[in-house]
Amino acid sequence: MKDRAKSSHDKKRPSGWGGTYLMVICFCFGLLGGYLILGSPRAADHHEVLKSLDNTVVNAAAANKKWSTRRELFAPKAKQTLTATAGSPVLPQNVALGQKPPAKGEVSSELAAALKQQQSDKSEQKVAAQEAASEQKEELMKAQQSDKTEQKAVAADTRTQQAASAVTGGTADATKGAATTTATTTAAAGANTGGSAQAGATFVKGATTTQAAQATTAATTTTTAAATTAAAQAGGAAAPPKAKQYVFPDNQNWPITPVKEKMPGNSVHTLFTSNGSPYQNIQARIMVGTYHMVRKMPGGERMVALTRILHRTTPDEVMDEIPTFIAQPLQPECDKWCWFPVADRANAVQQWIDAAEKDPSLVKAPWLLMLETDYVWMKPLPDPGDAYDRSVPGWSFGFDYIAPSIPIIVKLLKEKCPDCDPKTVPNSGPAPVMARFSDFKAATPIWEDLSKWIETHEEAKKQLGWVREMYAWDIGVASNKLNIRNEPPPQSPLISQPPHDRVIGNASMFHYTWGTLYKHDLKEKEFWIFDKRAYTAYEDMLKLPAIPMPPEWKEGIMLQDGLSVTKVLHDTVSAMLRQMNEAIKVLPDLTAEVAAKKAAGKLK
Repeated sequence: MKDRAKSSHDKKRPSGWGGTYLMVICFCFGLLGGYLILGSPRAADHHEVLKSLDNTVVNAAAANKKWSTRRELFAPKAKQTLTATAGSPVLPQNVALGQKPPAKGEVSSELAAALKQQQSDKSEQKVAAQEAASEQKEELMKAQQSDKTEQKAVAADTRTQQAASAVTGGTADATKGAATTTATTTAAAGANTGGSAQAGATFVKGATTTQAAQATTAATTTTTAAATTAAAQAGGAAAPPKAKQYVFPDNQNWPITPVKEKMPGNSVHTLFTSNGSPYQNIQARIMVGTYHMVRKMPGGERMVALTRILHRTTPDEVMDEIPTFIAQPLQPECDKWCWFPVADRANAVQQWIDAAEKDPSLVKAPWLLMLETDYVWMKPLPDPGDAYDRSVPGWSFGFDYIAPSIPIIVKLLKEKCPDCDPKTVPNSGPAPVMARFSDFKAATPIWEDLSKWIETHEEAKKQLGWVREMYAWDIGVASNKLNIRNEPPPQSPLISQPPHDRVIGNASMFHYTWGTLYKHDLKEKEFWIFDKRAYTAYEDMLKLPAIPMPPEWKEGIMLQDGLSVTKVLHDTVSAMLRQMNEAIKVLPDLTAEVAAKKAAGKLK
C-alpha cells in the first residue's frame, strides 16, 4: 500500500467513484439474470429449428422419400434422426457433396444437426434452381438454332434436290456437284457420297450413298418454338410441352424398319459415328477400306450398305470417299478439338433415326450394325438370321471393363424403369451392336438423355469415366427389354481386342483400343509400338502411312503391363496390322483433291 501511495500515477479519485462501481456491478448482474430467465435473442429461432427437425423425423418415418433431383440420387439422405448407430452414421447430403460440416465442439450436437439440415436443404434448392435454369437455357438455344437452320434449309433447297437426285442415281459429275451440304438440327440436308470417279473406282459397287434429308425436316424441330411464339403474339400462354418418353413397353409391336417393302431378312446395313477429325478419319478410312475387302468374300453379299453418321458443322475431307449422313453436333468445337467428342454420338444417331422415319430410303437393311472407327474387318459377319423373326436375337459385345452393377447405374436404371432387374443390364455399349431399326429407336432416347445428363454432372463423369455414354446405352437396352444377346470373346461374332485378347476367336473384326508395346524388360524403353494415338496428323489423314510391322517373334518379349507376348498373340497382332496395311495400299492419296476443294472454297 505504501508503494502504491508513492506512485506518481496515484491521483485523488472523485468522491462519487465508489457509487459508479456499485452501479456497474448491479447492471451486469441484472443483465445476466435477464439473459438466463428470458433466453438469448436467438433462442426462439433455435427452438423453432429443432422443433421443425423433430417434425421432419416423424414425417420421414411415415412416408417414403421421393427423389427430387438427380443430384440427390448420388447422395440420398438418410432419415434425419439426431443420433446415429456405429454401423451407419448419419451423413446429410451436403457432406456427400463435399461441403464441410460444422467442426466438432463449435456448437451443441443438436444445433449442429439442425444447421446441417438447413445447409442440405439450401444445397438441394440451389441445385434444383441451377438445373431448371440450365434446361431453360438449352431450350432457348434449341429454338434459336431451329430458326437459323430453317432459314438455311430454305436457302439450300436447290442444293438439297440436287443431292437427292445424285443419291437416286445421278451421273458422277452431277453427284460431284452436289457435294455442298446443309445441316439441320434433325438431319443434314444432302451430302455427296457417291464421290468422284476416283473414289468410285476404289469402292465396291453397291455401296450406299448419302441420303439427302428434305428441307422440311427443319419444321419438326421448330414446332415448339413456333407454337410458343404464336401463343405469345396472341396474348395467350403456350401449351406445356409433352413429357418425353424413354421406355416403350410396346416396342416389340413396332415395325422392324420404316421401309414398307420387305428386304432380305439376313442383310446388314453398317453404321458408324465420327466427328471428322484427322484422328478419327485415319481410323475410318482404314475401317471402310477393310470393309470393302471382306465384302468380296463369301458371305460378304449380306453386307449391303455402309453409312457414316458425321456429327460436324461442316463437310470434311473424306465426304467423297465414305457414304455420309451429316448430323448437327451438340459440341461444334469438336470440329477442331474437344475433350469428349463421343458425347455427341447418341444425339447424332437419334437425328439419323428421325430422318430415316421421314425418308425410309436411308435404311438399306433390317439389321443395323453400329461400329466405331477403330475397327479392322477380317471376314464377313456370320449369317445373323431373319430380322423379321423377332425371336432371333441381335448381338452385342461384352466388355470386361463395363460394370453395370455399380450403384449409380442401378439407381439410374430404377429411375427409368422401376420394375427392371439390374441383372439385365448388359456390360456392352452402343458399339459393336447389331440390332433392328426398332431396337435402336427404342434404346436411343434414354441413351441420348443420360449421355447429356452425365456430361453436366461432374460426380457421374468421375465415377463412370471415359466409357460413360456406353452405360447410358446399356440402361436403354435393359429398360426396353430388347432382344439382344450379349457375348464376350472369344464367343462373340463381333470383335476381338488384341493385345487384351490373344486370338480372334469367332470375331469378324479387330478393335485396337489398346496400344501394343513390345519390351525386353519393364524398366527399358519399348523397342516396337503400335498405338492409334500416334496417328493424328492432318497429312496422314490424306495420305495414310504404312504401319510398321512388329519384329520377328522370340521368347522373352513382354507387353507394357509385363505379360509375355506368346507366339499366338504375336501372330494375332501381325494379322491385324497386315490387313490394315492391305487397305492402306489401295486407298487413294487425297492431298491434291483436298487442296483443289479448298482453293475452290468447298472446304474450310
